[in-house]
Amino acid sequence: MSHSVCIDPKCAELVDGRASACPKCGGPMRSVGESPIRGIVLLVIGLILLGLMGTISWALLPSLLRPGQELADGSSFTGTAEQARMVLILFGLLLAFGLMAVLNGIYMIVARRQSWLFIIGTLVLAGLIVFAGFSFMWTTT
Repeated sequence: MSHSVCIDPKCAELVDGRASACPKCGGPMRSVGESPIRGIVLLVIGLILLGLMGTISWALLPSLLRPGQELADGSSFTGTAEQARMVLILFGLLLAFGLMAVLNGIYMIVARRQSWLFIIGTLVLAGLIVFAGFSFMWTTT
């Protein structure tokens, strides 16, 4: 279902369906919630994030699982086991964020509206990523 919102920020009346004039103040309205373009953008960005972070995670996983040990290909993670765990947690959160973007994009394309559950889930993941990033920086300095 689409909604219309008054473009006057003082009014910002929200009504169900399409409306050209605001029932409260008489000002012009704009439609919201119908654009599948946002869903397509979320889907593409989520797939890019999953592809890039998935590739990086897959390539670094053997050395992160065995910190301090040289692998057969000559690579090694020179940090501690705790630092490797922190990197894996951060990579996992970024992959979950990309998956959330993909699922949110698919939902927006199909339903032609946003879901509050996806919005809250995305914000929670973003907060966890920021918290993890800062807490990891503070523990390594």
